[in-house]
Amino acid sequence: MAMQTSFIAEPGPENAARPRTRELAMSAAWHGGLTRSLTTTAGQPVAVVFGGHWSHGFGPDFGDAMLSFDDSGLRTGDVEIHVNSSDWVRHGHHLDARYNGVILHIVARVDGSEARREDGGIVPTVILDIPNAALFAIDQELPEIWATLGHSVCAEDLAHREPARLRSAILRLGDQRFTERVSRFEGALTVDPLPVVLLRGLFDAFGYSQNREPMRILFERLHDSPLALAVDRGIGSRNLDTVAARLLGTAGFLPMAPADAHVANLSADRVARVEQEWTIHNARTPAVPISATAWTLARTRPANHPVVRLLQLARLLDVTHGDPAPKLLDCVRQGENLPDRLRSLTEGLDAPGLGSGRAVAITASVVLPVFMACAHHIDDPELEDGVAGAWSSLPRSEWSRPARRGLEQAVGKAPIGPFGERAIQGLLHLDRTLCTPRRCFECPVAMEVIRDRQRQRVTEPAPIQSILPT
Repeated sequence: MAMQTSFIAEPGPENAARPRTRELAMSAAWHGGLTRSLTTTAGQPVAVVFGGHWSHGFGPDFGDAMLSFDDSGLRTGDVEIHVNSSDWVRHGHHLDARYNGVILHIVARVDGSEARREDGGIVPTVILDIPNAALFAIDQELPEIWATLGHSVCAEDLAHREPARLRSAILRLGDQRFTERVSRFEGALTVDPLPVVLLRGLFDAFGYSQNREPMRILFERLHDSPLALAVDRGIGSRNLDTVAARLLGTAGFLPMAPADAHVANLSADRVARVEQEWTIHNARTPAVPISATAWTLARTRPANHPVVRLLQLARLLDVTHGDPAPKLLDCVRQGENLPDRLRSLTEGLDAPGLGSGRAVAITASVVLPVFMACAHHIDDPELEDGVAGAWSSLPRSEWSRPARRGLEQAVGKAPIGPFGERAIQGLLHLDRTLCTPRRCFECPVAMEVIRDRQRQRVTEPAPIQSILPT
């Protein structure tokens, strides 16, 4: 989308004094939902279910929009906005494969050109049915308002005066982050059963940020039969050594280096037993271990060392016979403390389980989203209520650097706590998805600031208020 930077007079005497509508104002109006019912230039009705995510110039203007077309039902795709319909060709979109996902072309006026994609598809065109006066007012307001956001701190003054407004905005972001995870796991449940989806997510989370990729590879090598990770002899020290051997051996940590054994607090006898189990298993079922260079060990805290995490996973798999879903599901249905249950399932007599903060983080990022996706998948409203209650009551995990950065960007030093994990997840979403790429136009914190400034104006409120979503 090519942004105009000044008012330009339209050609022709009838429009000589009329300023030209800018694409930025049109995008702001679309983003704010000023129109929900449209009709294409071919006479086809279109209902806007979701306008899409504003890209701010990175490819099509809005992605993942949901539009209901009268003759073809609900469609998901991109939306592109131009002043003139001919701008589609003038901007080169007809030759750009990135625009092959566009399902609607929004213009201020039609000048005879159709929107044909690079793949040959013709994009329906609609004229944005919003009064020019409103668009011009939005256009005049936007530069001044948005220029004040996205700097060192956005909403410290408002946070001091009305902390509940900012807290609510952050919690909504946490819910959005949670919902996005649920959607991903719902898709996974259409392919794999619950035990596989949950275990894949747990392996990923136990890898922490540094070792997610090798953990993914490890799971994929074992996931054909997750229950086989817990052998038939039942629960006990011998069985635990067998499960640990399969995880550590396939991961490439056997024979075990003394430094790895030390960080995991493993005795020489325990190391010998695990290595013996791996030798027996590998003789029956030869395996190619993951390369040791795949794992990140430098600057990794001892609690996050992959050997420590793999031993915790071995204990979890041992006591749940390779399928932790039933025990964790029962915990949710009974309204019990899920992070505490996760910690108890990963601890042993001679080794600690997950730390409290990490257990909360894994519960928030994997266990609860998977179970909510499961509730949707099997249409279980009681499970859905249990997951929602657990999500709302999760205590705070830990203050990571991105979460602190998001909080400081939003409210500076203003006190708006206390925080549970729902707020922490909201701050992570704020930092990574909105603040870092400077997507202020989509930020609920920025919206609260703008509402507050508009409310304080002594003159008649400008139409910009109406583009702010409720």
